[in-house]
Amino acid sequence: MPVAKSLRVIGQSLESAGIAVFEVEKHGPQYLIWTDLVTEAGEKILRNLLRRNKAISKTTLSTRKSSRVFCFSPADILRLEAQAQIKRRRQFVSGSKMLSHGLRALGDHLDKIKVSAFRIEWTVGSVYLYYQRLNGQHDSIIFTANEVQNLCLHPRLRRSTPQLFPKLDR
Repeated sequence: MPVAKSLRVIGQSLESAGIAVFEVEKHGPQYLIWTDLVTEAGEKILRNLLRRNKAISKTTLSTRKSSRVFCFSPADILRLEAQAQIKRRRQFVSGSKMLSHGLRALGDHLDKIKVSAFRIEWTVGSVYLYYQRLNGQHDSIIFTANEVQNLCLHPRLRRSTPQLFPKLDR
């Protein structure tokens, strides 16, 4: 499944749990989510969506100060995407979908530039994107909340160039 679709599904899950600040990393086929800012109800929602509490290696956890880790496997993502498609067909879902749309926009970019690994730090006012391309080149981009919102509002611009914010010739 493309990174964009996977990140949209993860974003929808985080929205339903009320999580607005988190980090997401892709480790092989799995996506790991770290957050300190989750309520007990939000954690319960995510654990229920994931249907199990996956074990995370102590090595991975020891590098994070976060106390909550959620692991989305490819099977979880496929199942949650199928459920979301049914829901979208049945009703118009209102409310802010900035998180899932923003993650999908970033995922589109990551798919386009063909990355082997990445980390996204989503905070209240900005998004930090760190990635490694298949050729081993590392890069990072920092977005303001407005820039991410613009990406969501203008998908045509997002898909027309491999650069999220093309440099203007002066």
